[in-house]
Amino acid sequence: MAEKKTEDKRFKYLITMRWYVETDEDMVAGAQETDQKLLELLRHREDGSISCSTCPTRNNEGYAILNFNYFMGDKKPVYMSVDKVKK
Repeated sequence: MAEKKTEDKRFKYLITMRWYVETDEDMVAGAQETDQKLLELLRHREDGSISCSTCPTRNNEGYAILNFNYFMGDKKPVYMSVDKVKK
């Protein structure tokens, strides 16, 4: 008998998520230093503790940082603030 081969098809998708953060200083998104500061802020849990190494916010492959007010307005809840970060 001929061997039946079933093909295992996999479909991949890119999923982007939004996290809203706030700082105590005005930053210009796009500068590497600023982006790293904002990404480091994002790498904390909502309770302010540092996230683990497997957390999605530590393993981003790409990112876009946009000014909150120009993008979505003032009605979205803030995920992380400099006030919440535990040192």
